[in-house]
Amino acid sequence: MPPQAPTQELCDRLGYQFSRPELLKQALTHKSCVHDGNARSPQQNNERFEFLGDAVLDLLISELLMDRFPELSEGGLSKLRASLVNESGLRRIANSLELGQFLLMGKGEEMTGGREKASLLADAVEALFAAIYLDSREKQGLQDVTRIVHKLFSSVLPDRVEDVAVRDFKSELQEYVQKHFGVLVTYELIHQTGPDHQKEFEMAALVEQKVYGRGTGKSKKQAGQRAAQQAFETLVAQASSTS
Repeated sequence: MPPQAPTQELCDRLGYQFSRPELLKQALTHKSCVHDGNARSPQQNNERFEFLGDAVLDLLISELLMDRFPELSEGGLSKLRASLVNESGLRRIANSLELGQFLLMGKGEEMTGGREKASLLADAVEALFAAIYLDSREKQGLQDVTRIVHKLFSSVLPDRVEDVAVRDFKSELQEYVQKHFGVLVTYELIHQTGPDHQKEFEMAALVEQKVYGRGTGKSKKQAGQRAAQQAFETLVAQASSTS
């Protein structure tokens, strides 16, 4: 879809009407876009808005998670927040708004698939929330931007706290191996099956070239975590049996 100026359609999806449309335009303008003489000025693209939007999201997502998961520890809250505001999480929000079609960018960026780039979409989401905050803060404070952030992110939150408090076995395994072996854990893809939309991967976790764990999953990341879990449990069990 060719570049297009900010439209009423996006405002309708957000449930917010800008009193200063120029803020929305800047939030949607990538630094590659050439307009009004100087394309890459920080005052014309969304880079500075990304900086502010990142802080706005951290605050409002933290509040949302504390309200939604009162039993979750600081570590659990931090982990869940990170999963929501990382590149992948923000891209999901961008896709739910179909944000890519509204972005303004240069021809080169357009031709290389800029409207679907995860990093570009994530940056635009941050910039968008900064624009809403700047547009509404004088009259509404955080009320409008809070409402919009909570509405969009609530739909991607897990239903149960049990779905959040998942151990990071890769990190635990690496810490254990570093302490007892002084080396890095390596992972190898052993096998993958299924069509592109429904693949299953098998990964192996190796310490000093020896396989200590295997795991399968619908992504390499998931399979790697399961391999790390098996390897961690194997090493701990071996250590216990020899002590």
